[in-house]
Amino acid sequence: MEIMEKEATKSIVAIPDCVNDLIGEKLNQVEECISRLLKTDNPLLSKIGSYICCSGGKRIRPIFLLLSSQLSGYSGDRDVFLASIIESIHAATLLHDDVVDQAAFRRKNPSANKLWGNQLPVLVGDYLYAKSFFWLVKDGDYSIMSTVSSATANVTDGEIFQLHKTGASDLTEEEYMYIITKKTASLIAACCKIGGILGGMDDHLVGTLETFGTKVGIAFQLVDDALDFLAKEEKLGKPTGNDLRTGNATLPLIRTLSLAGNEDQIRVQESMQTVPMTGSKLDWALNLVRKHKGAEYTLGRARKHIKDAKEALENFEDSTAKKALLSIADYIVDREF
Repeated sequence: MEIMEKEATKSIVAIPDCVNDLIGEKLNQVEECISRLLKTDNPLLSKIGSYICCSGGKRIRPIFLLLSSQLSGYSGDRDVFLASIIESIHAATLLHDDVVDQAAFRRKNPSANKLWGNQLPVLVGDYLYAKSFFWLVKDGDYSIMSTVSSATANVTDGEIFQLHKTGASDLTEEEYMYIITKKTASLIAACCKIGGILGGMDDHLVGTLETFGTKVGIAFQLVDDALDFLAKEEKLGKPTGNDLRTGNATLPLIRTLSLAGNEDQIRVQESMQTVPMTGSKLDWALNLVRKHKGAEYTLGRARKHIKDAKEALENFEDSTAKKALLSIADYIVDREF
């Protein structure tokens, strides 16, 4: 256990230099703030919370909140506090998600439910949700509380719809987009919107930042779903084909089924009824997706959303913060496979 926890603190991603130069110090402050917020009189609660919150995640959401705040001209320190709260909410979703998916790994490490069973991670996730909104009330900004509560509800909405569709091979591209917009993009969009609110931007520019965040968030999930088929296992931090294994139809499979023959469609449908999908069934389905280039199609869709996101920022004057936002947007679709 001790070895696992030490390993979990290692970072697994390097952000672009221009982003690190601009907000590197604030990101360090976010890490310190998360650690402070996780301190409780309950050692097990702190231990599990720290394990998921401090396990080397990408910190994409804090990055977008901090950069959007700078783009909007904000110069205080509430951005650090709010970024820490958002990351705590994100950690709560991961704890619950891994229990629902019966995941064994998270960020190259054993998942919390693998180490502590299902009950404790669910309760710690509940605690992180409740405590995060307690901190938001302390912050006292109604517009930000409304933004975060709406986004959090959307995440749960997406999770429930995805769970309802588990094992279904007839998931449409429209339904898939609904899931990832709610489940992933909502919280990233909220981060960008909060940056605009902190900077006192008018409603139009706040909305533009929210649109940027939505587009980037969709692209982020599209790339993750493509990497599930393309990336090497040691870089992915979990087994490849994990979505297929757990019965989740993502865009690479949806695209594949739209091109495959009737016989292959029936075989996929039958295979997805058995969760987890393993062995020759999984290998065959993975090869079918590769044959029809489902992951490549998904990456193409991601690049289109990044293009749209970058166009949204044309409403803002050139600045180092804008350059950094454009850079992190590019990074999202250029991650190593």
